[in-house]
Amino acid sequence: MRPFLLFTLTASVTLPLIACSSKKEISVSLEPVVVETLLNATKSWNGDSYTYPKGKAQMTLQRITAQPGFKTPLHVHSQPGVAYVVKGSLSCETLSGKALKVGSGESFATPQDSVHSCESVGNEAALVFIASAGVKGQKITIPYKK
Repeated sequence: MRPFLLFTLTASVTLPLIACSSKKEISVSLEPVVVETLLNATKSWNGDSYTYPKGKAQMTLQRITAQPGFKTPLHVHSQPGVAYVVKGSLSCETLSGKALKVGSGESFATPQDSVHSCESVGNEAALVFIASAGVKGQKITIPYKK
């Protein structure tokens, strides 16, 4: 009776997922949880070494939707951060000329002290989640003044 019950429960969860998925390959796991490290970094994509600012720690998670063609003004971050691109594509560049192109399903460590900008490239809006480890009361993004 128990094997049949386990099969029935598994099928009732798995079959709707397979039917709703646009991908052909489905990975089904009976494990209670799967942890996948998407990024582990001590430096940003352009080589900035991470340091934590002084003050009361504050974690921030942002959901950013940028329409195709949107480009951020030049800016800097005073704290470490990581980003995950859910959909769309980004093209980022520092003032020194280092460049990064990322797309759906990719993650990257954000620059901490380098002046940079990012642009939503392609035909669809970019959906990006950015997590930052900063200081309470301090701006996450600081505009660059020439």
